This record gives sequence, structure tokens and C-alpha cells, in this order.
Amino acid sequence: MRRVLAAKPTRCEVQASRLDDGGAGVGASSGRLVHVADLLPDERAEVVIDHHSPHTADAWGHIVRRIGAASKDRVAPACPGWGRCGGCTWQHLSYPAQLAAKRRRVELALADVLAIDTHGVKVSEVRPSPAMFGYRNKGKYVAGRTQDDKLVLGAYAPRSHHVIDTLGCRVVAPVIDELASWVRGAAERAGLRAYDEQARTGELRYVIVREVAGDALVALIVASGTPRAKLELVANSLAGHPAVHGLVVIENDRRDGAIVPAGSSAQVLLGHGYLVENLAGVPVEVGAGEFLQVNRAQAEAMYARVAELASPKAGTRAVDLFAGLGGIGLHLARAGATVVSVEIDRDSIAQLRRAAERAHLPLTAIAGDAGDLPAEVRAQLGAAPDVVVVNPPRKGLSEGARELLLALGAPTSIYVSCGPEALGKDLVALAAAGYAPDRIEPFDLMPGTAQVETVVRLRRG
Repeated sequence: MRRVLAAKPTRCEVQASRLDDGGAGVGASSGRLVHVADLLPDERAEVVIDHHSPHTADAWGHIVRRIGAASKDRVAPACPGWGRCGGCTWQHLSYPAQLAAKRRRVELALADVLAIDTHGVKVSEVRPSPAMFGYRNKGKYVAGRTQDDKLVLGAYAPRSHHVIDTLGCRVVAPVIDELASWVRGAAERAGLRAYDEQARTGELRYVIVREVAGDALVALIVASGTPRAKLELVANSLAGHPAVHGLVVIENDRRDGAIVPAGSSAQVLLGHGYLVENLAGVPVEVGAGEFLQVNRAQAEAMYARVAELASPKAGTRAVDLFAGLGGIGLHLARAGATVVSVEIDRDSIAQLRRAAERAHLPLTAIAGDAGDLPAEVRAQLGAAPDVVVVNPPRKGLSEGARELLLALGAPTSIYVSCGPEALGKDLVALAAAGYAPDRIEPFDLMPGTAQVETVVRLRRG
């Protein structure tokens, strides 16, 4: 007899119990987890289902009628583009509730680790950001056009390539939003047209504005062949803004979504092609493409805490894997450790090397992939360091990077993670090799989002 499957519901009532990473409320209905935009935990609504996952028991829908009272944690979003641009999707949730939700996310991700550990270690309260708004030191904008053919600088709407205007954003430093408006006006007057990905026509693809201490670096990412005369008109316009320290142009014809492809060269049209950032009190030159935490004050607090947990002193030997521009390694060297830093991005490692040399710090900067270091490079790391710090990308440690960490055999390792779920998997694997956490400390570097950084100190033996 043929079994008839029940029809998937198209309408249901949902009471949210949590938020997903995209800011949608999640609640159970008819054996499915339904994700609903703008529904906070403890809120209930009648929902129309828009999409059922073909692979999991998940569905997505929108509210047609709210039922009952709003959550006590609901607040008015600060940004005019909230709900449309896809960024800061937790802005409608009060900040104390955001911090509590981030801590729960880390606890759930590390549940298996906490079950293995026998020392009673707990996930600490999330350290709040010093500022909820105006904290981002870098703005990234996609160029698009309105229906009446006006230039737009903004972000892609969720699950689409429709560009939403994000000027007026409250999260970036005010001078960044101001300069983005200047760039849009200057580009319009210069006749720069937004790039069309499908037709592969147009010129302006992205705009990056980076800020340090009130100075700004503007980068125009354009298609090759963009007329120099148009770019010079933009440069002439921006020269009148007192915060503009430099304007660079980067050509990008790739189709993989990379904004600044690795190895891209920047052509300086105005001023300088870099800003000077201070990491651990050390001046470091930063261009448009190098990765740097966007929340400067909170990143500094996190790096200082990593150094404190490492307890370096004169004679301490440290290895810093996935070093970036050296925020952690420079703090360790400042505290007295002899540091070897490894980073795959050659521009970042070159800047770190120059900064350490100018500051006369005992830091050796090596370009390489921590997951696939040649034997001669691994030999430069030294034998049996006192502490190893890893700060991998969101996906966590590769098999090769994990093997390197274990081969180094440091009695103390510190794992800095921006992906709690990947962190949980890695810590289970490290526990099997004898590493157990004795500190788990989350930091909020991106208020209004689901993102959370976690610092874990691991002891071996």
C-alpha cells in the first residue's frame, strides 16, 4: 500500500524560543523548526510559510498577524536600513539579551567539551563591547543602481543581489558614513557607473572606507579599463574632505565575490595608500585589503587578555599561528616573549615584520599556511614552545593546522575563535590529545549581530 505523505503546512502559529544567526526567531510547529523574520524569543505570531528545506526539518516564513504581547527585550533598531540590508540582524534585541544569547550559543557549541572536562570550567559572561554604535573602523559598500538610474552604495539584500542603500548606517564610525556619501556624489558627477555582474558592464564595483583616529583611506574597486579621467575626478572631489588621508584604486574582474582579491595591487591617486594603526602600541601600516578586527577598542581588550592568559615573561617562547597583522603576537612580544608569527597573507606578514623591526621587538614574522607548512619553515618555529596561540578563520583548524599544534606540544595553548561551532569540534579533538580548557571567555566585537569571539586557554597533561 502506498504511503501518502502529509502535505507541508503553508500557515501555522509559531512561538519563538531563540534567534538564528540571521536574526530570525525560531520555534517548533508540526515537527518543523520555523524561522520567522522579526519574531523575538517569547513572541508568538501567525506565519505564512515561504520555503521548506528539502534537506532538513526547517522552514522559513513571514508574519501575517502577531499574537499577544511583544517581548520585554524588544527595542527599536538604530539603523534606517535594518531589516533590509541583512546586517546587524539582532538590532531589535536589547543589548543585555544579546549578550545572554551569545553566551548560550557558546555554551551549546561547547557542550561536548564541557561534558569531557572534569574541572568544572564554565563559559564566562560575555565581555560587552565598549560601544554599540560607531565602533566599526571599516565600511564596505557594494555599488548598485536605483530604478531611476541613481548610484547606490550599500549591501546586498539577504539571499539576493539587489543592493540596499546603507548610507546612514549607525554602526560604522561617523566619518566613514560621511565619506561614503561624498564618494557616491563624486562618482555620480564623474559619470562612474555601477558594475552589472550579469551583463559584466559598468565600472564601480565596491567602495571601502577605512578609518584610524579620524583619518580615512578610501578604496575604489573597479573593473579593468575604467577611464582614469573619471577616477581622477573622484579624487579631486575627495581632496576637499579634511579626513581623507588617501585614495586608492584596485582593479577586480573576478566573478567569485572577492572584494579585494589576494595579491591585488593598489594604485594611489591621492595622498597615501595606507593608514597607521597602533597594535599593542606598535605603529602598523594598514592598507585597504588587510584584515583587521573592525571593533578597535574591544579587539585591543581581547588581545591584551590573550597575552595575560599566556603569562609571558622574559625567556617565554611563543608561536602565533594565523597571526594576521600581529595584534596578538605584538602583545606577547611587548610582554617579554620571543614570538614566531605565521600568517598566509604576504602583505600582512610584511607589514608585521616591518613593524616589529621598527619597534625592536623579538618577533619573527613568517609567511606560510599554518595547515601546510614545509619542513624547513616548521623548523623555524623551534622545538617545544611554552605557548601556542591559534586564531583561525570561522571554519576552524584544518587537519594540518591541528596536527601542527599538537606536534608543537606546548603545555599551554590559547585558541581564539570567531566560530563557536567549529571551536567546539576542534576542542573535542584536542581533548583527545590531552588538552583541557581552564578558561572560556567570550567577547562581543559585533553588537547587533550573532557573532561572538571566544578565547579559550588549554592546558596539557
